[in-house]
Amino acid sequence: TLASMDEVVDMYMDDTRKLMKTWEVRFNKFSGDPDGFKPLMPHSYPIHGDVYDVLVDMTDAVDAIMVDDERLEGCNVPRLIDKLGGLPSYPEEDEDAEFWDQLRHVIDVQEMRKKEPKKILFPRSELWAEKDLHECAMAVHNEEPGSIQAELLEALIDERWGYVKFDEEIVGNNCDQRIPWDYFEEAMEDTTTWAHYTVMPPTFAAKWWAGRARPEEVIWAIKKGRISRGVPEDIKQYAKSLDIDTPHGFTAYEEGSPKHPSWPAMHAAAGSCSLWMAVMLDLDDEQLCQARLTDYAIAYSRTIAGVHYPDDNIMGLNFAQEIIGRELPKYFQKKYGADPGYVHWKVNKFKFDWNDFDPENPCPFLKGGHDFCYD
Repeated sequence: TLASMDEVVDMYMDDTRKLMKTWEVRFNKFSGDPDGFKPLMPHSYPIHGDVYDVLVDMTDAVDAIMVDDERLEGCNVPRLIDKLGGLPSYPEEDEDAEFWDQLRHVIDVQEMRKKEPKKILFPRSELWAEKDLHECAMAVHNEEPGSIQAELLEALIDERWGYVKFDEEIVGNNCDQRIPWDYFEEAMEDTTTWAHYTVMPPTFAAKWWAGRARPEEVIWAIKKGRISRGVPEDIKQYAKSLDIDTPHGFTAYEEGSPKHPSWPAMHAAAGSCSLWMAVMLDLDDEQLCQARLTDYAIAYSRTIAGVHYPDDNIMGLNFAQEIIGRELPKYFQKKYGADPGYVHWKVNKFKFDWNDFDPENPCPFLKGGHDFCYD
């Protein structure tokens, strides 16, 4: 019988110390045999050797991958992390540390989701305009991979934002008239699936390299008095006041967050479609805007659900762009005979640093302004 992580932590503390140091908190949300396997600490990450073996063989941790896994196909995950700004912040024994602002944001959004579900916290695409906060959270809960992109695809097929066509230099000049919709749908679904499974292994490898604890883990550790030193008083009081029986109660989901580390966000990475759509299609500004807003909605809704920090999402979006941008020239060359040099040029044209995303002006390239349904 697998012991719960709560039991593992209790056993660890009984054996060693009553309180953990705040800076020691890392991802530990999984169940497994506690014999000889103490909660993962900073030195446990990146996962390696015996830690990896125990996670895979003796726990229910999800998709534990080391950075030398053959599924990465030459992707240097540590180098990519460094390129995109390095590791995330962690709990520290410093009330002014960056991490606490990230956690505060998640806390604030949970309170709004519970008390003001109609409040609009982020700029909405037209596809998400009618969703309240709870519906946003549930839209990214156990959904079929690619299902939200399929909604965007359907809207494009219906010409909701005008006529759309393939880039002839990529798909071929046989599509210079209105797109045959059966071919369009098949091509877009194929690319959606390819993109999803291309970003998965590197993103999970980055998660298990960094080992960032989920928001619910940190909140629960504070509530139970397992960490205290350096925790800002407002966060400490909030955690203590929560009327929850399990860490999961902090989130919108009955089971809480997934059993893999928080950063970077897999939903954000796997849900990112605005780059490859902009490369594959000749999108006008409105269509590109709607694609980017859909990417952001998928990502930020996981923060609304309480399972991700905001910067988990931004890194997930940027991580996906780097991976997709690198692989897209080869994919389109093999799939459609496209010139990889042209694809590379177009990737660079449409790559976007999500750190620069401004919720108050999410599509600055639009002429004449736009109502983004944003409070």
